[in-house]
Amino acid sequence: MSQNTDEMLNRCETLKTYQTPLTADCVEFCPIGEYTDFFVCGNYQLENGEKSERIGKLSLHNVSMASLDPICSVDSDAILDIKFMKSLEKPILASVESSGYFRLWAVSGLEIKSIASKQLCYDILLSCDFYDLQSAVSTSSGALVLLDVSTESLAVKSSWTPHDHEAWIVAFDRKDRNILYSGSDDCCLRMYDTRLSLGKGTLLGKKGDMGITSIQSHPFEDYLLASGSYDETVKLWDTRSTRSPIEEVCAGGGAWRLKWEPKYGKHLLAAAMHNGFHIFSSQLKKLNLAGSYMKHSSLAYGCDWFRGGFFRGENKFLVASCSMYDKALHTWSFSESVC
Repeated sequence: MSQNTDEMLNRCETLKTYQTPLTADCVEFCPIGEYTDFFVCGNYQLENGEKSERIGKLSLHNVSMASLDPICSVDSDAILDIKFMKSLEKPILASVESSGYFRLWAVSGLEIKSIASKQLCYDILLSCDFYDLQSAVSTSSGALVLLDVSTESLAVKSSWTPHDHEAWIVAFDRKDRNILYSGSDDCCLRMYDTRLSLGKGTLLGKKGDMGITSIQSHPFEDYLLASGSYDETVKLWDTRSTRSPIEEVCAGGGAWRLKWEPKYGKHLLAAAMHNGFHIFSSQLKKLNLAGSYMKHSSLAYGCDWFRGGFFRGENKFLVASCSMYDKALHTWSFSESVC
């Protein structure tokens, strides 16, 4: 984080902002054809009344509209994570909820409609990911669940408990449907081959000092994995050699979410909690700070890239981000070239 601060900030420019009705914690752009201008924001809020209650909401937004005011919204249980399926021709979104429900939503340009749901447990569901018609879910008890989402029954294929504390994150390998990763508050980053006995899987590196909060496999480079932790580090791994990371940088705050830029794969976006949002360039498996967005005034939680590469033909990427307690949703541009 030693690069010139003004230069890093100047590369990121606010486009639009919106005040969400509930605390905001996740953002996901649609990857499907004509819907790539649309993104969904998920909300998680704890209501402290006579009986504490977790409530949530999904809202649909379009970056091409004059404002970020939602096109529509739908109430739900508190939402911890959302993901779009990439293998279908129509937008289907998954949410994982505080009530233990995994839910699928049909998303159009006008509405978000629940089409299937399954209560997986009585714990809080913390994260989810897709590979084709298979979904993985992690829970607050440290469990992982694999689901077949090809039918409305959402059949459970397998479940196991590899972690001793909250499994904050679960993610598929982008090239191999049989490889799965998870990270937990037990400070362990683990890898599994779902064709084998699952158990504890393979530990990547040594057990750390703080929880693993984010994982994403590179969209194009085989065996390249990014992970983030409450210890404020972002690490790159060659998953063929699990002894130690091949790169490590400091994000200046807990690295709650990591997202590779999906069109070219040359930048990594990090939500760094108390330290805003940062973009790292990735060349020769080395990370260098390329831009910083510090316009949120609360915990930087949710973020995602516009899926079409440069936005509107300009030499700029588009990012949506949200922060927790200030209930803020922003879109902003990042201007460094991919070259």
